[in-house]
Amino acid sequence: MKIVVKETEQEASSYVAEIIGTALREKPGLSLSLPTGSTPVHVLEDLVRKHHEEGLSFAKASLFNMDEYLGLGRNHPQGYYHFLDELLYSQVDVDRARTFAPDALDPVPEHAAAAYTKLIQDAGGFDLIFLGIGRDGHICFNMPADSLHPYTHLERLSEKTVADNTRFFDDASEVPTHAITIGLKLVLDSKKIVLLAIGSGKNDIVRELLASESITTQLPASFLRLHDDVTIVLDAAAAAGIELA
Repeated sequence: MKIVVKETEQEASSYVAEIIGTALREKPGLSLSLPTGSTPVHVLEDLVRKHHEEGLSFAKASLFNMDEYLGLGRNHPQGYYHFLDELLYSQVDVDRARTFAPDALDPVPEHAAAAYTKLIQDAGGFDLIFLGIGRDGHICFNMPADSLHPYTHLERLSEKTVADNTRFFDDASEVPTHAITIGLKLVLDSKKIVLLAIGSGKNDIVRELLASESITTQLPASFLRLHDDVTIVLDAAAAAGIELA
């Protein structure tokens, strides 16, 4: 793993945006998977800036949500497709026919999950996946458990994750408890992986991830050790007190 520490959240986010921008310039038809939530906001803002000020184009790229809340459609204001559409797609030259997310309204979620796996595999997998990390060590929505899924699947969210996500909803009772998410094989099949962790709230889990060389289903992010091209980007708060080689 390559570890990069930047002083501020903005600097760390800009570093990730530059990695994505470079990959897009090198391969305009990039297959890219993006996260949602608070972690990627400044990254997405910087990508929009690069589009307007530097001519960065998304026209030939394929963009994949890594997950979607069960029961929320593409236009739901709390949905993850809507999140990326609002913060990125609507502000750049993306071809919406090349933007994808699991069909979280399918009455048989397992069918939607299998269809999404096939879609990703038919596209040749991801050239780059940009990850966040949960306070419990989850990546995408692969929760700590006795066993983990390799492909897209229905996942019950941990209590800690549901609690963390209440800040995005008006009422805690509205927070979905399940999501359709890509599995770890689809993550590890990506040619390049970039993980961003920002803020003191991520310090403990980053410390745990970097301190242990073991791989365990109780810390899904530990499976990133199996990949040959992983860059972990931290701000100073997330890296505080952690000894880095």
